[in-house]
Amino acid sequence: MSRTFFAYHLTHFFGPFSFSSYHTNSTNAREGDLVYVVSGDQAGDGGKDYSLEGLFRIHRRTDGPFELQNLKGQPARYQYKLLLAPVRMPDAPISLQRATWYDRREVHRYFSSGQNFNPLPTEPDYKARFDALLSGYGQTSANDLAEDLADIQRTTPNATQREALIQARIGQGRFRADVTQLWGKGEVCTLTGISLPELLIASHIKPWRESSDEERLDPTNGLLLATHADKLFDRHLLSFQLQRGSLRSVIAPVAQPAAAKINLMAGMPLSTEHMPLSTARRLEAFMSEHHARFLDRKAAMAPSN
Repeated sequence: MSRTFFAYHLTHFFGPFSFSSYHTNSTNAREGDLVYVVSGDQAGDGGKDYSLEGLFRIHRRTDGPFELQNLKGQPARYQYKLLLAPVRMPDAPISLQRATWYDRREVHRYFSSGQNFNPLPTEPDYKARFDALLSGYGQTSANDLAEDLADIQRTTPNATQREALIQARIGQGRFRADVTQLWGKGEVCTLTGISLPELLIASHIKPWRESSDEERLDPTNGLLLATHADKLFDRHLLSFQLQRGSLRSVIAPVAQPAAAKINLMAGMPLSTEHMPLSTARRLEAFMSEHHARFLDRKAAMAPSN
């Protein structure tokens, strides 16, 4: 079971936050833990402005000590170096000032230098507050993602392969780049045309947990989808059926009213004409499996007579 903490990053002391190398002296930090990272930077009035960097998972802890320098050139010593995998990471830190509940003194009391890897405050409920700010970033539940990342760590000894799989699982890195290149439209939802990168997810067609490592990295097993389409696709409420040589969207009856409100309709095409025939056929094979599951779920949700 993953534990959840917050970590504090002092931006004007250490520079912009980088999840690839976070240092701490806290003995609380363990591999597998989930961490909300809050950063503080100097404000014009002499105080601090606070931002939410995202939700991360510790996928490796290396013991030190580590000797670093701060931005003033002064020595600093830390016992642990942490590598963090993003679970929900916005394209830029989210200023807490945008939140209706924001109170600088309260945030300073709970999140400031010297406080890290402590449990999140529950009164008020900062987990709910942070999750609301991060809604729309990330493609799965934190628990499922943490379990899958832990499994990669446990079963993949090769470091290069392990990092590639971690990036593929979070819909980033080589997998996302390869899926984007395969569809040939840039960072655009293959179904809706939405082009805002932070709303796009590199989705696996065949479920991650049922795919081989080769399939997990195979761009023909992927679609770049906007978050709302991804959620329906991931739950087999939206799929694509090969109709007269073209992949067309199909939507489960239970999801059709809600889908219509976000401009998702049956019959929307996925064009594979630009792909080599062998590539298109491989993608269609993955999609055929997905559509079969869609039909199974549709039948299971149908009202009984």
